[in-house]
Amino acid sequence: MAVATYLERVKQGFTTLPVPEEHKESALGFLQAWLDDDSFAVYHPQIHALIEAENWSLLLDSFYRVIPFGTGGRRGAVGIGPNRINPYTIATSVQGHVAFLRDLFGDDKPMSVVIAYDVRCFKDLRGNYIPDQPNPLMGLTSKGLGQLAAEVYAAHGISSYILHPDEDTYLSTPELSFLIREYGAQGGLNVSASHNHPDDNGGKFYNEHGGQPAPPVDQHMLSFVAKVKDVKTLPFDEAVQQGFVHWVTPDKRERYLGANLKLVEGFPVEPIRVAYTPMHGTGSTSVTPILEKVGHDVQMLPDQTPFDGAFTHVKYRMPNPEVRESMQDLIDFAASINADIALATDPDADRIGMVAPDRDGHWRFFTGNEIAAVLTHHRLQTLKERDQLPSPPIVVKTEVTTNLVRCITESFGGKCLGGLLVGFKYIGAALCDWEEGKDYLGMSGSPEQFVIGSEESHGILVTPEIRDKDAAGAALLLAELASLCKSRGDNVCDYMERIYREHGYYCNQLRSMVMEGAVGVANIRGMQSALRENPPAEIAGIAVTDAFDFWDESSRFGAIKSETDRSSRNVLAFTLANNSRMVLRPSGTEPKAKLYVEVTTGALDEDADFNEAILKADAEANRLAEAFIQVALSKINIEMPMFALKTSDILSLDKKQHFASVLPQWVERTSGLDLVTDETMQSSASWLTEQLASISDQPKGLLTTGFHRYLEDNDVDAGLEQTLRSIWDMLP
Repeated sequence: MAVATYLERVKQGFTTLPVPEEHKESALGFLQAWLDDDSFAVYHPQIHALIEAENWSLLLDSFYRVIPFGTGGRRGAVGIGPNRINPYTIATSVQGHVAFLRDLFGDDKPMSVVIAYDVRCFKDLRGNYIPDQPNPLMGLTSKGLGQLAAEVYAAHGISSYILHPDEDTYLSTPELSFLIREYGAQGGLNVSASHNHPDDNGGKFYNEHGGQPAPPVDQHMLSFVAKVKDVKTLPFDEAVQQGFVHWVTPDKRERYLGANLKLVEGFPVEPIRVAYTPMHGTGSTSVTPILEKVGHDVQMLPDQTPFDGAFTHVKYRMPNPEVRESMQDLIDFAASINADIALATDPDADRIGMVAPDRDGHWRFFTGNEIAAVLTHHRLQTLKERDQLPSPPIVVKTEVTTNLVRCITESFGGKCLGGLLVGFKYIGAALCDWEEGKDYLGMSGSPEQFVIGSEESHGILVTPEIRDKDAAGAALLLAELASLCKSRGDNVCDYMERIYREHGYYCNQLRSMVMEGAVGVANIRGMQSALRENPPAEIAGIAVTDAFDFWDESSRFGAIKSETDRSSRNVLAFTLANNSRMVLRPSGTEPKAKLYVEVTTGALDEDADFNEAILKADAEANRLAEAFIQVALSKINIEMPMFALKTSDILSLDKKQHFASVLPQWVERTSGLDLVTDETMQSSASWLTEQLASISDQPKGLLTTGFHRYLEDNDVDAGLEQTLRSIWDMLP
């Protein structure tokens, strides 16, 4: 079939999609370019097959744009097309980075970069592509993309520091940050999609300081990437022979561990038993050795220890310590070995997760905000006790990280640089400016005064020798805290409660609205725009007393420096009459809008019923979040019953809407059963499982909260309710 015929079919197919016409025209243009270009010939059979299968939504989303730069680079689904991660989009990114480096440092300066990569290997677990057609992307690894990047750098005379191909090991993100500074490199690249789905990948670029470039520098880099038409490479083996590829040596990796170990040098603690999972990722190369070096008994969760880019044994294949469900296997393992604390890291080992036992042996999940709070308090307290507290100590946090961190810092006489835009690159930028003797957002300081930096998404930095979040340093200090608590006869849960009693309980909740594809992108933008133009006067019956738009150029952030700055500042904050706070922003790395809610109680004296105060604040935060989400979705004409919204935030709105359609059908079918027997109940469960298969092959864990809410909101006969619950329990 001729290219023109294929394109005509696609054009007709696109008419069925509710997206802007410019997206359709752009997708057709890129499709024609890929089908006409022989360099993309290996992808043509798959593209033809997708057209034959009439998969218009995937084709449009894959081709309507060039995948944008988000937080320091590109991240997204691996696939065919300019809006996907593949060798073409990674190589063009690196080619642009080369031009940027030459412009920044000069054509004649010898230059080097450090390249890291994670464990990913593309297997099309989402089932997007046609299985019986050739697919050159199958088996594509981060390692392979990292070596491709080295080929591009070498072709332009830039040396790379990278792991030897024969080594069965990986570099974590914070180790990359440290090594850039250690080698005196001019930049770096990490081929990773961090905690995303295993079918995702990406390339994140670093500057000579070991941090991610912040606006307007990132916009400057992006301008070079946008100009790339052709890519020049030097085959990897030739690059090695010509001296453009150098191997990262073990002694340098030891120095990374040493940068964190300095924090506890001379202050040994009693060893404890730590249950730990790297979630199949790189953490076993950083977290495990650093804990073992100070004497802790580290017990690895066996199923999740091997390197595995499919994250086979992580629940829902979501290797993210922010997700409670992903931590359940760790909790079970920790309880079975009587661990004192349990820690988890995401695949590139920059995020830290923690669960810990209370006095009754129940394992408590700590949110990223709570980890930030306990580590801030612990670090300031131990520095004070050891007479090492800087004058004054400086703590840094992002806007959406709990204000409890500020309260703790100020109680120790410290300065808190809060209100930073989301992204650890801004914490790195503050350290960089202080290192150069500059103020940052009006605050003076020095790296020597820096104590800790944190963001709510489980990111912690505890040494200025690294300029990105670092799970190894956080794990070291969390284990130290757990050991000190144990020596006093209490535990980390008690420690958290004491902080809450002194400063007030801060309930911080993160809710996500996942909207995938081109339609999702348009909806996220439309929702943010509508709320910006017409902010709500009240939420859940409580007046909005202040609506702050981070695009306001009269604010502390000043004039918008670049389009990347505009994107980072696409944030709306609402303060309510009861001092609650809500912040809404699009994610820079995933197809979702993120809502942050903070409700606080004020200090709680010994007579206060702590559990009652927590339950009340949690309920209020839930109420506000649900009300706000409904207001936000109404701005883009999406109506959804509350029972569907109550399902897991892992799910996209499309999947929630599918559940909203299926559940009432199932209830009606069940109510019409002539006879309730084991056989008819099993048949009903099988029908429901089949209907929910497009959501998950393990739907119960993701949907149970929604099912319970449906029963609460609907007048269901007691006998029918019992039958429904029994059938529901049969689901996988």
